[in-house]
Amino acid sequence: MNIQLQNNVFFPARGGIENYLYYASKSLLKLSHKPTILCSRHLLSLPDEDMYEGIRILRHPPYSLRFPASLLHPLYYLARLQRVIKKYSGDIDVVWSRHPCYCYLSCKTLQVPVIYIQATVSPLTHELLGKGVKPTRKLWKNIISPQLFFIEERAMWACDRIVVFSKINRRHITDYYNISSKKFRVVRPGVDLVRFNVREKDEELLKELKVPERARVVLTVTRLVPRKNIHMLIEVFSRIGVGDVHLVIVGDGPQRQRLEKLARNLGVAGRVRFVGFRMDVERFYSIADVFALPSMYETFGHVFLEAMASGVPCIGLKVNYPEVITACDEIIDNGKTGYTLEASINDLEAKIKELILDLDLRKKMGVEARKICERRYSWENHAKDVLGL
Repeated sequence: MNIQLQNNVFFPARGGIENYLYYASKSLLKLSHKPTILCSRHLLSLPDEDMYEGIRILRHPPYSLRFPASLLHPLYYLARLQRVIKKYSGDIDVVWSRHPCYCYLSCKTLQVPVIYIQATVSPLTHELLGKGVKPTRKLWKNIISPQLFFIEERAMWACDRIVVFSKINRRHITDYYNISSKKFRVVRPGVDLVRFNVREKDEELLKELKVPERARVVLTVTRLVPRKNIHMLIEVFSRIGVGDVHLVIVGDGPQRQRLEKLARNLGVAGRVRFVGFRMDVERFYSIADVFALPSMYETFGHVFLEAMASGVPCIGLKVNYPEVITACDEIIDNGKTGYTLEASINDLEAKIKELILDLDLRKKMGVEARKICERRYSWENHAKDVLGL
């Protein structure tokens, strides 16, 4: 089958959806299908048509606007995109869309099945990203979010199936849009079991980070925004007095300076490493003894899979809907591959300390975590399940 996968950006941009498009396309190639990725030319240096590891890529102009016209960007993008959908979709058999604008227009324009693979609630995500300066927050909430709601709601009604990666995400989306769950299917994603594997400690990385070889490492990989709750992790870390332990934070975002200041104020800046965005994130799992991400909003959390596939026990927050919306209960087998906790500083401190002090428990959980990833999280099985819809 000719399968078109859609999103507004693809490589060389890097993120969860871009990685999904890559791994899903590679799996479709293995299954003898022909994937094509339709996206924007978000960098003007990129060609209109390209091949990437056997994956055909079609790019259209970015259709950007300057402020204040950019406040109408979702509707403007929708209007300009319709011609693109008609132009590039003549020979396809099915659409896998990761973006509400592409999904809605494909449903309106094409006579083929359209599957919307929904990451989260689009308007809410944009509101969260716009948090910070009050005028920015008001603009997102009052002008941009209603446009995104209008588009995504119609995309959901028009498409043939909606795929989500977790049950909690299905609940969150159906509640937000007041839509029936009958159109939804929960399909587990995969994880790259070759890239993320159990390996020896990366001594060169430890030297780069100036972390002693025998030190124990608590790792988190995330975007530094309020909902990821990294301030809680730093506060907990400051209370752990069990020898030479370091906290390594991989990722960047608008909260970085505030979090660095918090580490200084708590007197742990010398043992907290902010390394920013890294392309070689797999190396960091090799030095980790524990992976912890106390995020309050994580509708799946692929980094937990990366850590588990690398043999690292994980700690995350359990669902407390609607205050805490996470899929940790669906990913982490509590007590077997890590722990799921209430949003309690004392509980988080206790479980990190327990794992830091117990080498045998860490090894046992790490081995089980890797086995579960091998059994449950295959990209090829994911592709087969979506094809079966």
